[in-house]
Amino acid sequence: MRTVLRAMMMPALICALWATSAQAALYQLTASGTVDATTGPRLPITVGTPWILNLIYDTSAPDLDFVFNRPSDPTFSIFNNTFTPPALKFFHYQAGSYSAVINDPAAFGPFSKVQITFTSEHTIDIYIIDDDAFPLLAGSTVFFHANFSDFSSRPIFTSDGLPTNPALGPGSFDQSTVSLLTRSGVLFAEVDGHTLTNFSVTPLPEPSRSALAIPGVLGLLGLARRRAHLTVRNGGSV
Repeated sequence: MRTVLRAMMMPALICALWATSAQAALYQLTASGTVDATTGPRLPITVGTPWILNLIYDTSAPDLDFVFNRPSDPTFSIFNNTFTPPALKFFHYQAGSYSAVINDPAAFGPFSKVQITFTSEHTIDIYIIDDDAFPLLAGSTVFFHANFSDFSSRPIFTSDGLPTNPALGPGSFDQSTVSLLTRSGVLFAEVDGHTLTNFSVTPLPEPSRSALAIPGVLGLLGLARRRAHLTVRNGGSV
């Protein structure tokens, strides 16, 4: 009887393992260029310094513009980490020796966000606010803002969702600015669209459902074999 029950339970367990595979749709936005302008004293960043931005986000995260707009606006969206699943997964910015990294969704804080404008203007606005992630500049705390805008009628976006178009590139935007700013609003480093050398949006590979299920199934089979071996050794029935 126990053998029959185990045989009946095994497909259900396999299905459960299959269903618990990763459902997130992760994308990486990468941009790079050179610094065009700086203001402020004693900065480690100078004009001409190469910079790079990497942001990983989850496209299954909810659009939270309904919190601010009632009813929800289909031409504008807000994605942050205050709901589940969190939208922002990873952030890295580097310009010369200056570097900031956030690799924990909980560390982004409630004011970090990505905003998408989907009207005659198509814009990606990225705000990253985490005092612990950004080294001080000229003795002041720093936050990050990037803006990538297209003012033409080209189909850059198809909705106000997080970007998933792999065809996006440096020429997709009419104006781009990547900035480090102090809390007082003084601009430390600015990069405009003319100096973008790279812009890409790429899906990140996820473990396949079969790859996730196989180790669990093998574990269940191993457990069943161990139990059968113990039962036979103890003189019982399997």
